[in-house]
Amino acid sequence: MSPRDCALLVIDMQNAYCDPQGEFARSAADPLACARAVEPCARLRAAARAAGVPVLYAVKVGLDERVPTAAFHAAAPRFPSALRKGTWSAAIVEALRPDPGEIVLEKLGFSAFFGTPLDAALRRMAVKRLVLAGVTTSICVESTARDAVQHGFEPYVVQDATAEWDRARHARSLDQMAYAFARVVGLDELVAAWSAGEARG
Repeated sequence: MSPRDCALLVIDMQNAYCDPQGEFARSAADPLACARAVEPCARLRAAARAAGVPVLYAVKVGLDERVPTAAFHAAAPRFPSALRKGTWSAAIVEALRPDPGEIVLEKLGFSAFFGTPLDAALRRMAVKRLVLAGVTTSICVESTARDAVQHGFEPYVVQDATAEWDRARHARSLDQMAYAFARVVGLDELVAAWSAGEARG
């Protein structure tokens, strides 16, 4: 896949999920489950930047106690203050902090399209193919992939730059996306394709 007409969307790579001290991470059976996506996402982002592919970020936030973020039902009562806008919990992990000028979209729900200007931003950049990476595979990544195809974009999900608390659920989500509405690709495959496209100019 050439870098032309592509954009990379990095989803929910926030301290709450991806730092072992984050609220959701420290309560998980494997606190490092989402943290393992940080290095692959950083490598993917470096390849995108080198190839001239726009990099965007989606983050899940709650505005205040009256307007919390949507949370999967098991987490909401346990972590009412998690992902509050402006807190360490909601911040993107240090290794993936955006560069100046890179777009960060705040969302109250699961899909990066819901209630954000993502669709308009991609159309103004003439993007046709949207590459997705981040966490968690079965919730916000899959929700965004479903909406991407219904908005007329071609979603690509990078299987080894996404993560899930449960490996079996990660695999099931990738299988479902590949079956119905997204192309599931490997990190090395995509980096090689973008590097080749960059070399050809």
